[in-house]
Amino acid sequence: MRIRDLKLARSGFFVLAFLMLSSGLGLSFAYADEYSAATTASQTLPSPSKEVESVTRDLLKNFQDNQAYYKKNNDAFVKETAKLLSPVIAFDSVARGVMGKYTRMATPLQIKQFTETFESSLISFYGKALLNINGKNIIIEKVDAVPDRVMKDYQAGNISQIPVTMTVKTSDSAVSIAYNMIFDEGRWKLRNIIVDGINIGSQFRRQFAEAVGQYYKNASKETKTNADAIQYVIDNWLGILSGTIKPSDDKAATSAG
Repeated sequence: MRIRDLKLARSGFFVLAFLMLSSGLGLSFAYADEYSAATTASQTLPSPSKEVESVTRDLLKNFQDNQAYYKKNNDAFVKETAKLLSPVIAFDSVARGVMGKYTRMATPLQIKQFTETFESSLISFYGKALLNINGKNIIIEKVDAVPDRVMKDYQAGNISQIPVTMTVKTSDSAVSIAYNMIFDEGRWKLRNIIVDGINIGSQFRRQFAEAVGQYYKNASKETKTNADAIQYVIDNWLGILSGTIKPSDDKAATSAG
């Protein structure tokens, strides 16, 4: 299932999940294990659930207070979103995770290009979708506490991340958002987001791979190379994300070379 087809993504809950944490927590989608037992074993760590709830409530209030202005000034909202997210999301790690195995086939320049493209498309596409939510009707119903045994297991190195589950309600639905948290460099960081059981990081990675696969099926012999396929997806990522460009289009695929 494509991200763009998900009701949750169209409603803006995906970006809301990012925004809920971005103002106070570092974010990282790194798929390699970033956990270090040596870093945490000697510390008494604060509960990530309390920090998540505090930041969420502060950010949600700000969004509610300014939503009318942002709806009249979409570009201002996108700029503010970019200002908020850019410093605290490890977009390089996110992009590498989304590219998956194709990271090893891409050039350093292509990885840099996709990182920049992924960041701008994420903020623009989903940031604008968030404006369709009636912020005044969003309520944080609960944030599940992290059991002491889970914290102990994490600090002992028995588990590599801690799940924090939040339930958000609107006027007509309830959404479960699960944050997979790691403690790194003195703060809690977000490693992945699961919205109503849908793993967002995996969905993006699957979409990238599918686009590359469709390109190979339709590209001319002269342009059927890893470099051309990856470059095509990079150049057309926003269109692929929104569904306005489909790699299965012969004309689109063969024009990438």
